[in-house]
Amino acid sequence: MTGVVLLGLVFVGQNAVNRSDEAAAAQQARFATRNLAAEIVDVSEDQRSTTIWDDAILRTKARDYEWMDDNLGIWMQDYFGHDEGYVLDRENAPIYAAILSERVAEGRYFERATLIQPMVEELRAAMAEASEGLENPYEELAELSVVAPVRFDDMSAIVSVVPIVSDTGEVAQPPGNEPLHIALQYVDTALAQRIGAPIELRDAAFGPVAPEGRRAGIAVTDASGNDIAWLTWQPEQPGTALFMQMLPILLATMVLGGLTLWWVVKRLLRLSWQLQVSEAQARFLAHHDALTGLPNRALFQDRLAQAIHSAERSDKSVALVAIDLDRFKLINDSLGHPAGDELIRQVGNRLVELVRAGDTVARFGGDEFVILLRDVADDDDLRRFCTRIVQHVSRPYELLGNTGYIGASVGAVLANSDEREPDELMRRADIALYRSKSEGKGRYSLFEAKMGKSELERNQIENDLRAALDTGTGLHLVYQPVYDETGRIKGAEALCRWDHPEHGALSPEIFIGLAEQRGLIDELGQWVLETACHFAVYTRLAKIAVNVSPLQLNHPDFVKMVLDTLRDTELAPGRLELELTEQVLLDKSVDTRDKIMQLRAAGIAIALDDFATGNSSLQYLRDYRVDSVKIDRSFVARLGNDEECDHLVQAIFDLVRAMEISVTVEGVETQMQHDRLASMGCKSFQGYLLGYPMEPSGLAQLIAKEGVEVKVPLKRAGSPNRAERQMSRKCLE
Repeated sequence: MTGVVLLGLVFVGQNAVNRSDEAAAAQQARFATRNLAAEIVDVSEDQRSTTIWDDAILRTKARDYEWMDDNLGIWMQDYFGHDEGYVLDRENAPIYAAILSERVAEGRYFERATLIQPMVEELRAAMAEASEGLENPYEELAELSVVAPVRFDDMSAIVSVVPIVSDTGEVAQPPGNEPLHIALQYVDTALAQRIGAPIELRDAAFGPVAPEGRRAGIAVTDASGNDIAWLTWQPEQPGTALFMQMLPILLATMVLGGLTLWWVVKRLLRLSWQLQVSEAQARFLAHHDALTGLPNRALFQDRLAQAIHSAERSDKSVALVAIDLDRFKLINDSLGHPAGDELIRQVGNRLVELVRAGDTVARFGGDEFVILLRDVADDDDLRRFCTRIVQHVSRPYELLGNTGYIGASVGAVLANSDEREPDELMRRADIALYRSKSEGKGRYSLFEAKMGKSELERNQIENDLRAALDTGTGLHLVYQPVYDETGRIKGAEALCRWDHPEHGALSPEIFIGLAEQRGLIDELGQWVLETACHFAVYTRLAKIAVNVSPLQLNHPDFVKMVLDTLRDTELAPGRLELELTEQVLLDKSVDTRDKIMQLRAAGIAIALDDFATGNSSLQYLRDYRVDSVKIDRSFVARLGNDEECDHLVQAIFDLVRAMEISVTVEGVETQMQHDRLASMGCKSFQGYLLGYPMEPSGLAQLIAKEGVEVKVPLKRAGSPNRAERQMSRKCLE
């Protein structure tokens, strides 16, 4: 009887082991199939990040190969892991090619063209059908693509072909004239590891034939259903592993067949539960952020669509809140990435604490969070919630033994009855977020209709500024002289002006701020420095002062650019003064301090502008060892009318003299102010009483009257020629 029981037990156990192994193998095959399909789809999604873009049309049409490197070729391969990229013109002829993160001759495309051409023709046919009867079908073409695995002579790859179209419709392309972008993702070990890593496939690799022996696999098929490669791996066999553990026990406990049967059943049930848990975890990770556990973009968009549909039926409002963390990069750089990850987790927890059970907090990546709010009463209700976000996120954080401080910029939009498209709501929330960041960060903005128009105007001004920098028209410098106590000119400050073709004389606060936001400040600042240095050389001016943006100082080659400019213009370092704001000194990084030390070591003077108006402290003067400070005009305006202000200015003079730092006073507009400052020991004056900002020729005449022969350049200062522009770019490179 015992033998029958044992035989039955062995039969049941072996059957359970086989079923467990088969279930695990089937589950791995399902996950691998799903991940492979996702990788195929992601290739075209990756492309759309830059092919649906006005700039992409303009730059490809202009054959801007460096731009295509940075957006359609090398950058896309480095960022998304693609291996080859090509751009075809409207005649399907190659105009750009990049392979393995290196630009190559366009002719390399013809090595692939035979097998890719049918896909190109298929896409062109679909585009023609979608464009029929439309003048500017950019929206209809944006979602079109042809993607499929293809087997070439030397390898297999996922090939995706998408059109390059406008994202706004403002850059029109007649139907049939659209360029195409082609991306190839090799079917190789790197792809196998990306597919296998999330589901822990062991020894995942691609091969040309179906797996043999104990390896498992799935086929990669082309558009015709032909197998072009196989993804294979060593399958998990939890049942077999369990059986091997059980075998000694079974042999040792033959007389305890009943107990052994119970134990086997219990273990198998536990194994089944573990498999279910693993599958649930895989489903969770597919829709949630791995770092914070919050919903990811895909799940958020699904919930947003559901919320909008529900709101339409119930006549209730939903709101979208976009959040960017201020100074997050500073935490990463100063405390390290582990601290940055911990900060992201804590921010996610704080945001979850602020919302209700029916709301959704999602992380889109980096330091970007988005919140979906249901049943929002009105704009005032939304404002109160945004205020709480700014306050809660700005509280201190304990980060691995350190204390960190950040802020939050928030943009929000309340969905109204006339606009409830998810993509449009996301766009409006992003516009409001951009407004918050442009107004100084650490605040919130609610979307208003005029913001969209304002953003278009800012984009137009940006384009005009780029054109001005490229052509050298409109931009010029004026110079405000600086006088010593005897009334002689001792130097001048260079000030940038722009005669905008449509708006006239544009405030520097507008176009310089825009240059900082849109990545043009390095080019603009370098041009200002070159032009000012040329002027100082031509006029033999003793010292020229040039303002420097904090973003310029962050450029890794800033010091080299300054020194190269001095060398090329033949201006002595001692005749240049760079004016920094207190915002630069708030960055306590070693890199900032090193750059200031390198500039001073070269003989260049460093001045602290608008001293005592922000976060000035003795610590900054001691740590950075500036050469001079400039007292802001706000103090000068109150001299003689405010005894406390008089004492404060006198104290500043006494302090900096003790530290052997020189002082220049700005905004001197009356003789009384000049005399009172002179009595305090001031030896350097700047203001309307002595001289307004003037054109180069005007200042040159003043300098000449003081007995210095001046050679004024015939070319208008502030209008760089092509050679100067090329020299500027070489300095940055």
